[in-house]
Amino acid sequence: MDVIKTAEREIAEGNLWRAKEILHRAVGHSGYKIEVYEKLGNVLLQMSDLAEAGKYLFLSGVRRPEYEKAIGIFLHKYEGKPYNLFHPFPKSAKLSKISEYPPTVADKMRELGLPEELKDIRGNYIHPSPSNDGRFAVAILLSIVLTIVVLVILGFVKLFEIIF
Repeated sequence: MDVIKTAEREIAEGNLWRAKEILHRAVGHSGYKIEVYEKLGNVLLQMSDLAEAGKYLFLSGVRRPEYEKAIGIFLHKYEGKPYNLFHPFPKSAKLSKISEYPPTVADKMRELGLPEELKDIRGNYIHPSPSNDGRFAVAILLSIVLTIVVLVILGFVKLFEIIF
């Protein structure tokens, strides 16, 4: 891949920032290319940007011991809220189905509880339904009604005090 060779040349010359720019541009314009994601993740690791490196290394699907810390940092940010995992993905990595990702990525997404179909008919990403089923709104409404009832009762008590 020409982009990889160009980036490797920049890395060899000590221009990590330039290699990062080249690879970022490739991510935006060349679709879901595992090699580009892994190379960009490696460059970001060398630049000590672990969370960002973890994103691209996660998306590459390549698992090596030296990648695990960065991938762990990235995934930890979305612990308990897997549907937010897609927000930081580059556009080229926002696929419609889990099965379109590399197997290691797809397996992790399933483990996190994401559905196989990630987009609805209109192409919007599927979001989970609220977990409280409207109980919070009902609690607020009941609190307001109770406050009004208490104020009305206190008003009548005060009115009776004035009259009698």
